[in-house]
Amino acid sequence: MGSNVKELNEVAIFLRSDSRIDVKKISLQYVLGPSDIIVAVLSQILDAESAVADPSCIILSNLTRYRANVEQVVQLMEASGVPVDRIVTVFTNQTYNKKGANLHYLGPVFSNLSQSPTVRRYLLDRERCVIQRFLPFTEYEASVVRRGGIVGALRNCCFDVDSHEWLLSPAVDILPHLLLPLAGPEEFPDDEMEKLPPDLQYLPESKAREVDADIRCMLLEALTQLCATRAAREIMRNSGVYLILREYHKWETDRKALLVCEDIVNILIRTEDEIGEDNLKNVEVPPDLSEKFQKMDEDFIKD
Repeated sequence: MGSNVKELNEVAIFLRSDSRIDVKKISLQYVLGPSDIIVAVLSQILDAESAVADPSCIILSNLTRYRANVEQVVQLMEASGVPVDRIVTVFTNQTYNKKGANLHYLGPVFSNLSQSPTVRRYLLDRERCVIQRFLPFTEYEASVVRRGGIVGALRNCCFDVDSHEWLLSPAVDILPHLLLPLAGPEEFPDDEMEKLPPDLQYLPESKAREVDADIRCMLLEALTQLCATRAAREIMRNSGVYLILREYHKWETDRKALLVCEDIVNILIRTEDEIGEDNLKNVEVPPDLSEKFQKMDEDFIKD
């Protein structure tokens, strides 16, 4: 294991965000080759006394970045006796590593792994209550990496239409966690304030919106997916989603985020009679609605 630890440190250097793409590719091919290296990565992440847990998380994040690798890694994790729930436990225990490793890169790992239908079924298991453990990290100020990874995982889970009503129900209550990072310090009239979930009411003047444009886009993409069915749209209308997005739109400057925001608003301000369909993903709908979902599904598959 000692030689593997040295190799993990050496490979991790070439997998950082500022590394050249061709160097990353070679490094990934090296790690994907011998399965014992992947086992070593998992072992170091699980070892609370590991001094190389963070480089190991970076390696696992890069290994799972490409969807073609995800199922292979998931299968290897199971075969190695390291199911996803063990990684969840490590991630959600912020004092797990005793050598100062922060394990933030497990956030992107979950975003990547949630491309797998197998992993999404686990995250959305109504008995395990896993996704609820992720929700607080949508506002995790200490790390944009951890925060963005979890938002990505939540967005991917929102592609599961059959789970929408459960995700929006009190059992999960995902909506405030998607909206709060987009909310600012604006005051609303009492009649509008009453429509908002309690966590979005009377926010302090110091309330700041999510600073990272990519994370804001992922939050909006999650909300877009939740607009797929009539039941979910009604919940979102009744929860004042439009009010938050109305003020957010005035603030936003990123072009992509603005367009996604406008797509959601255009759906929510229509009556159900105007939309005329229950599930926007399963039926023939006007191009200005259906193309939005189709494009997001295609991007999701390519990732």
